[in-house]
Amino acid sequence: MTLSTARVIGLLTCVAGIAGVTAPALAKPGFAIVSLSPQKFVSNCQSMGGTSSQAPGGGIRCTLPSGQTVDCSFNTNDGSAVCQWTKDLPPKSAKALMGDVPPDSLAPTTSKPPKATDAPSTVN
Repeated sequence: MTLSTARVIGLLTCVAGIAGVTAPALAKPGFAIVSLSPQKFVSNCQSMGGTSSQAPGGGIRCTLPSGQTVDCSFNTNDGSAVCQWTKDLPPKSAKALMGDVPPDSLAPTTSKPPKATDAPSTVN
């Protein structure tokens, strides 16, 4: 019976380890610099069924019904905002919340680092 208990504990440990490794890999954090006012962000958040609150470190946090959070800090001088999220944010949700989100360089769709480019052989 101890062998069977050991197998069950081993299996549970293995499953927990796999879950711990794959969960972060599935979450795709990102950030975007967008043209957005604090009022529009709060309005968009509420229209998506979310709630807004103060983000840690300043700015505004939108918590969507899915539990996803998006934090934005605003520059009222030029109307820009820097928004970030810690889990995958579907493109439709990003657009509904923040407007047009820039290309993948700012809102990555992969967790792989960019490939290095060939460096020139000489420097003048």
